[in-house]
Amino acid sequence: MKRIEKVFETVKELCEEQLKNTGKISGVSTEEIARRLSIHRPNASSDLNLLVKENRIEKIEGKPVLYRIMAKDDNGSGKTQTSPLKSTALDEIIGAKESLRTAVLQAKAAMMYPPMGLHTLLLGETGTGKSMFAEAMFNYAQEIGRLGANAPFIYFNCADYAHNPQLLISQLFGVKKGSYTGADRDRAGLVEKASGGILFLDEVHRLPPEGQEMLFYLIDKGMYRSLGEIDATHRARVLIICATTENLESALLRTFIRRIPMIIKLPSLRERTLSERWQLIKAFFKEEADYLKTKITVSANSIKAFLLYDCPNNIGQLKTDIKLSCARAFIQYMSNKETGLIIHSEDLPEHVRTGLLRYKEFRENLKQLDIGDESIVFETNKEDFNTVKPSDSFSIYEALEEKMRLLKEKGLGENDINLILSLDIETFIRKYMSKLDGESMEQLYKIVDKKVVNIIRNFLTLASEKMKKTFADKIFYGMAIHISSTLERIRNGKSIFNPHLDEIKKSYPVEFGVASILGRSLKENFGIDVPEDEIGFITMFLVLDDYAHKKDHARVGVIVAMHGDSTATSMVDVAARLLGEKHALGYNMPLDQKPETALENLTQLVKEVNEGKGVLMLVDMGSLVFFGDMIYERTGIPIKTVEMVSTPMVLEATRKALMMSSLEEVYYSVVNLSPYLGRIYMSGTAYESRIKDDVIITACITGTGAAVKMKNILEKLIKESDKKADIIPLDIASIEEYNRKLSQIKREKNIIAVISAIKPDDETLTYISPKDLIEGKVDNLILKLACSKQSDEKDENIVILNRMRDVIRENIEIDAEKYIDGFIDLYKSLKAHGITLNEDMLVGLVLHLACAIEKMMTGSLPKHGNTAVQTDTLAKQSLAKQYKSDFDLIKEALTPMEKSFNVKLPEEEYINFIKIIHFL
Repeated sequence: MKRIEKVFETVKELCEEQLKNTGKISGVSTEEIARRLSIHRPNASSDLNLLVKENRIEKIEGKPVLYRIMAKDDNGSGKTQTSPLKSTALDEIIGAKESLRTAVLQAKAAMMYPPMGLHTLLLGETGTGKSMFAEAMFNYAQEIGRLGANAPFIYFNCADYAHNPQLLISQLFGVKKGSYTGADRDRAGLVEKASGGILFLDEVHRLPPEGQEMLFYLIDKGMYRSLGEIDATHRARVLIICATTENLESALLRTFIRRIPMIIKLPSLRERTLSERWQLIKAFFKEEADYLKTKITVSANSIKAFLLYDCPNNIGQLKTDIKLSCARAFIQYMSNKETGLIIHSEDLPEHVRTGLLRYKEFRENLKQLDIGDESIVFETNKEDFNTVKPSDSFSIYEALEEKMRLLKEKGLGENDINLILSLDIETFIRKYMSKLDGESMEQLYKIVDKKVVNIIRNFLTLASEKMKKTFADKIFYGMAIHISSTLERIRNGKSIFNPHLDEIKKSYPVEFGVASILGRSLKENFGIDVPEDEIGFITMFLVLDDYAHKKDHARVGVIVAMHGDSTATSMVDVAARLLGEKHALGYNMPLDQKPETALENLTQLVKEVNEGKGVLMLVDMGSLVFFGDMIYERTGIPIKTVEMVSTPMVLEATRKALMMSSLEEVYYSVVNLSPYLGRIYMSGTAYESRIKDDVIITACITGTGAAVKMKNILEKLIKESDKKADIIPLDIASIEEYNRKLSQIKREKNIIAVISAIKPDDETLTYISPKDLIEGKVDNLILKLACSKQSDEKDENIVILNRMRDVIRENIEIDAEKYIDGFIDLYKSLKAHGITLNEDMLVGLVLHLACAIEKMMTGSLPKHGNTAVQTDTLAKQSLAKQYKSDFDLIKEALTPMEKSFNVKLPEEEYINFIKIIHFL
């Protein structure tokens, strides 16, 4: 390297050190350069002045004369970096001139550094606003011209793929055609999509080793390889911003420190000033006022509590707590809209109210902020009343991500999380559909690109022809809004994950094929690859057709049942007066009335109010919560139950019923109204670090609440019996979905029993009715728990059987999934009756029986007996007589398998089992 180039590199290196340490570049002197390179001062001076003439560095006059690196514009011509706009995206961050002052200066310096900015690592606790800060850095870079107006900002959460390195690499760096089964074309990764802009890597400490190596190669060389490529490399002009909650001492982050020159630490909320916290509170309440389109009045005590309570999860938690308080106050607001939303201290979560205990300590500080004893009003922007944003709608993705986050926090493993989420997909989508009311329909073109609307309309027309069914407007509007959100999500580089994908493809192959047509259409019109996970979501819109089969003049019945002499009827009367029409019926249950009497009376009442669309029961507590399932068991009338009834709930249920809405629409509109119900239902998924291998299913057609209540009863029973099992509560939307979910859980876990008003199709499952549970008739359940293996005693034979799925699939022409599932049931049945099998026996029986079934199905053997090679009749009769109990047991245990494949095994096969078991 020539001396002048060494001088240039040294200036650049020293300027980077200044930027990293102080947040600004002050420049370096001739003496520093000469000393660093061990050259004569005149030579250093000559080279520095020549670099100035070449517009590669700039000279700062003074004593001593200083030199610093020169920024370059997009055309490559040198220019001195001018001051940015007076107010920039970074300047507008709350606290930019206070606790975030150093962070903002560092961020500006990182974005201003030539040629494209410095790679940056953001440090901070959960909820400190790292994602928001990264976006502000991106916006600032655009404002000062460092990035173009159309430069991309791509978000990627490393935690989403921490346990799947191959998928992570393909997401980040792309895929080469043929690199794995199904890779039928080259696919671009997020690095390529981020070229010319910023790639934001959240939770970067979750990167697996393979991902770290490829990322470091990209940082060091500006180059990368796609998955499946060996020799070819690609260049990418990408600025990387990483974020982590880990400390700098971790092994992973030490490697980042060496490669990423700018490290910015964001302070926690407790490290920020009270003034900043007040600004944040005002911003969040203003945001809620705009969202709800009404003014929000907050009592002085509530403001003080929000300012002073301990908020360990920082800004994120502060925002969530404010949202929850608004949701609680919203119930009262529904009864009296004229006064706007009013928040009192009782609307605050309990942990927020503890902030009032610190009032004396901070009295003077609050005075300085002009916080007195008067309520504070947050007005909404009236001009925004008629605008609707897609984010105003329930997001399937956000619901999944929030539940995934909660389950991760509880320490559940990836497989258990996927199982729980896959059971909730239908619920999420039905809840999403219930959010779409008449007002949303009128605003469709304001929130969805007209091109998207037309594509969805044409697609549903085609789908109607192919599937021979019609789709209601709800499906059209819901799919249009969802697809608009999907396209935006893909453009922003966010992942799409459908934990129910395999089950959807297996259960709805025709609908999945039709949904794929929409995926190809979106690719043709927008140039965006729609992943299979999203095709799975589209499929669910096509199969959830509850809205397409309404009876024009039928309404959902509404019954309010409460303890007391007049509580229910009084609430119903209020709703009737406010709505101007009587529809809901009240049932008062005196405190001394026997539950059996109340059940009989309510059963009769349900029959009377049912117009063919089902009945919604709004109840307060106790046994009333379980009555819905018992009444369904007696009458077959669809019923949904919502507990903790309030007057706004009765109003909303009656209003939706009068609008001819479906039972599910009415149900979810009421559930969405109460912030308390969500917390109750979430407590129903409180597992330990993993879901145990032994599980009990509580399934209710009336809604999640009753299933969770039954879960609580069972947990007490299990605790008293000192047995170990987890209880999974399910909401039954349809019989088909119910049986499909049970089948899915059975593949992953050992189902001890199913407690439900609906008996499962799978006859091998132990069934208990809710009535038996409530009356304590669960002796068979306790007995089965006592006989079952505990969750920490993994059955190795079942592991072996599951591993043999591929062997059967690749070598024998039968349904491998159905066969192995059936054989596991067969194995458990034999084991329960004392017949034990070692590994060799197991493998031999699996292959032998599979071959026999294959031959019978293909005609090599008759389907109903008479094998080609007959066992000696006398020998056969002798063995059958000698091992009669085993013979009968094996015959009975094989019956479900025979029904499943529609074959009847000859007695010779039962004898073969006996021979293998007894080494004959």
